[in-house]
Amino acid sequence: MNSAEHYFLPDGPLSRIHPGFEHRPQQLEMARLVEQALVSDSRLAVEAGTGVGKSLAYLVPAALWARKNGKRVAVSTYTRLLQSQLISQDVPLLQNLLSSDSDIRHSSFGIRHSAAPVGAAVAFGQENYICKFRLSNQVARGLFDTTSEARAADRLFKWADKSEHGVILDYPYPLPSGLASRICRDLATCRREKCPFRKSCFYFRARDSWDHSSILIVNHALLFSHLAADARLLPECDAVILDEAHRIEDAAVKHFGNQASEHTLALLLDRLSSSRGGGLVQALGPRSSARRSIQTEASAARVELDRFFRAIEPLLARDAQRSRIRDPLDSGSLAEALSRLAKALEEIVHDLDDEAVSAEMTGVAFRLSWSARALEAFREPEPDGEVHWAERSSQGRLSLLAAPLEVAGLLRGAVYENFSSTILTSATLTVAGSFNFVSTRLGLEDFKTAALDSPFDYQKQSLLYVSDHLPPPTQKDAFNRAAAETIAGIIKTSMGRALVLFTSYDSMNSVFGLMPQTGYNYLLQGDTSVARLLDEFREDRHSVLFATQSFWQGIDVPGEALSCLVICRLPFEVPDDPRLTAIAEKIKAEGASPFTQYQLPTAVLRFRQGFGRLIRSTTDRGVVCVLDKRILAGNYGGSFLKSLPNGVRVTTKLTDLERFFAPFCE
Repeated sequence: MNSAEHYFLPDGPLSRIHPGFEHRPQQLEMARLVEQALVSDSRLAVEAGTGVGKSLAYLVPAALWARKNGKRVAVSTYTRLLQSQLISQDVPLLQNLLSSDSDIRHSSFGIRHSAAPVGAAVAFGQENYICKFRLSNQVARGLFDTTSEARAADRLFKWADKSEHGVILDYPYPLPSGLASRICRDLATCRREKCPFRKSCFYFRARDSWDHSSILIVNHALLFSHLAADARLLPECDAVILDEAHRIEDAAVKHFGNQASEHTLALLLDRLSSSRGGGLVQALGPRSSARRSIQTEASAARVELDRFFRAIEPLLARDAQRSRIRDPLDSGSLAEALSRLAKALEEIVHDLDDEAVSAEMTGVAFRLSWSARALEAFREPEPDGEVHWAERSSQGRLSLLAAPLEVAGLLRGAVYENFSSTILTSATLTVAGSFNFVSTRLGLEDFKTAALDSPFDYQKQSLLYVSDHLPPPTQKDAFNRAAAETIAGIIKTSMGRALVLFTSYDSMNSVFGLMPQTGYNYLLQGDTSVARLLDEFREDRHSVLFATQSFWQGIDVPGEALSCLVICRLPFEVPDDPRLTAIAEKIKAEGASPFTQYQLPTAVLRFRQGFGRLIRSTTDRGVVCVLDKRILAGNYGGSFLKSLPNGVRVTTKLTDLERFFAPFCE
């Protein structure tokens, strides 16, 4: 018997320590598959439906394998939310499970576990940790542009003095824009052993805990950066488990892409020499020739920055957020101005007596040089296999972006081949029961694949209601009006308790504005933070939350608060997405259909993620309402329906919806 299986048996160790234990054959099977992949140095992609308990199913065999062989396993997630869940909930259970098991003679590893807890730590990128040296210098030297920054830094300093981990994201108060980048750990400014705060440094204390851990919980972005930096950001890891694997391509596109932001560069220049008279140059003295030189070069760079991005503006239509750029851009003058400024900084930092200011200026010089190189990439025409575009944020800020069209080869060379074993897992890796799409996008040709269904009884616990009388979403205004009326009726039937998902902010705001907002607490994404919205949604069981983007995946609202999920339209990618357009062109040039080869399977995976928000436990009951009747029509509607969990009932009758919710009203 495999040791991992032993823990998940009906009468196994997990059943003895977990009061809510339910034997799940799928969880046992996943643990067996993960252990097999680790022992045989092979690769595995496993889809584990909602409720399988995949975290423990990979943590138990990973911990056993690491302990037996003196190895370290990296567990990588896409979101910080899952990182926190793993370290705060799953790892303590894992430690309790392994230390309390006395019946270890069943272990195929042939070892007896000590009662010592499993070494596990969570790792964030360096920019997430407060640097006490940088923060103290900000406060001591008054290097602020506004009084609000000064007050915030002083408050942060007091919090850091009491904090155990010094993770900026744990700071309970808002920070002024740009302040976090001034007080976080930074490779270019770090003084290492010379730092007066070295012994109490949050980052190096974290690094020490990573070195002594056999399970290291990271995120995809940090993992990719670590591998790109010749494995210098994290301790050496022998195997990797990539959870939330459906987001790997998103993470890879961000990592292997390129970006130049007008706002980011403006903040960087202000950090050095603010147009309001502040900045690091204050520390050089009012009559210093070095100060005058830096101010002159910074002013020249600011002029070039404004000139360059004003020249880009006409490339975007007035109402367009993004526009593809195929031709070369005249970014040379700005790149040269940034490089000159960086060189000027590098020439003076060695002569500075103030090591703190010297370190900060070194960091600015590094970022200026990096930005200059990024801009150089846009001086060439858009290369094959890559897409360039300009983007305008909701605040009107402009950015240039470049991204690869395919990441499969990059993942194979940069990630999979760096580990003895690579394991991918998610609740959504298949389309209509097939791994083909994900395998192509992520380069899984030599991976063993397995799809484990959910243990939930979807026939009893759920219903899919399709409202087939609405106009198609392509008739935007008519659809929004009909959708608002239909949602109002659904909410009345479900007595609130509903999450309404949209594919764009524009449609969300339009429908929300048409709703008769009476009787229930209506919440709108964008009015406050995601965390606060979710807290209020969970606490008020009869509230209604209108949301888009991030709420399609990753959120967890078990219980009665989420009993009705409304999907307004099938989640096809926005048609003006430059990367989507470029991928479609490439597929079409190869003689295939972009719709069937990319757009449809991408939409199905996102639809499955949205559907998965509804049933989160064996006691949950709820209805998914789809207002897009295309799910019942054409050749592609079946791809969505075939990807639903086994047993889900489908109806177009409102009476079935009312009958389902009747017990809630009793």
